[in-house]
Amino acid sequence: MMDFFVYWSRRIVIYPKGNGVGIPDHLSMFLEVADAATLPDGWCRDAKFAFTLVDQDSKVGSTTKSWRNKFTAESSRWGFMQFMRLTKLHDNTKGYVVHDAVVVEVEITLHEVVPLVELATQVNTLGTYFSRFSDYFTTTGTPHLEEGSASNRQTIDLASDAPSSDDIEKAKRSLKECLSDLFKLNMKDRLSSALSILSHARAGLSTDQKRSIKKFKANFDDFVCDFLNFEQDNSDFELQKITRDHIYSAMKRNHETHLSHQQLFDSITMEKEELNKRLKELSFRETKLVDDWETLMNESEEVKSRYAIQERMLAQAEEKKKIAEERMSRSTSAWSSLKEQFL
Repeated sequence: MMDFFVYWSRRIVIYPKGNGVGIPDHLSMFLEVADAATLPDGWCRDAKFAFTLVDQDSKVGSTTKSWRNKFTAESSRWGFMQFMRLTKLHDNTKGYVVHDAVVVEVEITLHEVVPLVELATQVNTLGTYFSRFSDYFTTTGTPHLEEGSASNRQTIDLASDAPSSDDIEKAKRSLKECLSDLFKLNMKDRLSSALSILSHARAGLSTDQKRSIKKFKANFDDFVCDFLNFEQDNSDFELQKITRDHIYSAMKRNHETHLSHQQLFDSITMEKEELNKRLKELSFRETKLVDDWETLMNESEEVKSRYAIQERMLAQAEEKKKIAEERMSRSTSAWSSLKEQFL
């Protein structure tokens, strides 16, 4: 992915008569991302920048202020509302304004950050995937397969025959017991014996019963083979169904976990927004505090200069006072001498 943040456009924004708390007695200066509106969603750039107001006379008195912060779509401008007092800026001895022009230098150092756009893209990808994933639960409901065909449950009509009346009755009872339930592999021998006896019966069976027994006995091996195949296929079906249900449960758990992650992510996003808002407030207060601090320093320097001037004026006044006292002393002596002569 190309790091488009490297090629961000920036500009210096200057308010000659102040901006915000810098109005109206300060020069305000900011660094701003010029193409913020055209950058991709979630862009971010961590940058340290330094403004230098150049002393055009000697460079010695140049003033530099630096700051580091993250530029985003919400905070695309950072700088100083109280960069310098206008009285200091227009002081002819400082060399800041020459021929009605100032010279401002800016130095920018970019720091690597994890681009927020990657996180946003990743979250969008996850959201899109799980929105399609949720179709399993919102449209089809709980999965189910068609029940087995009627042949899975149908009973098998069997008939019997026996060479003697006792054997016929026993075989008929055995056949009825087998027919009273679904066919099971453990009744194969009993059923085969009953069919063998009844297929040779000469009495005790109706014509339809004899015909049914003869037909079923002729296909008995195929019936058992079909039953075994059915049992195997049915077992495989049940196994596949259980496996499918297990996978479905795993998918559903993943979907529920996704919803939990989404909710947690939204909560974290809101918390980050609150923290960023708080951070912006703290940064603003910090910037204002530093500006006020520098203003206090400048005021203190002015007071210090006034104090030095006042000290010199006081010394001069004291010297004048001494001279005046000496003169007054001579005048007082002359006055006293004159009083002695006439009083």
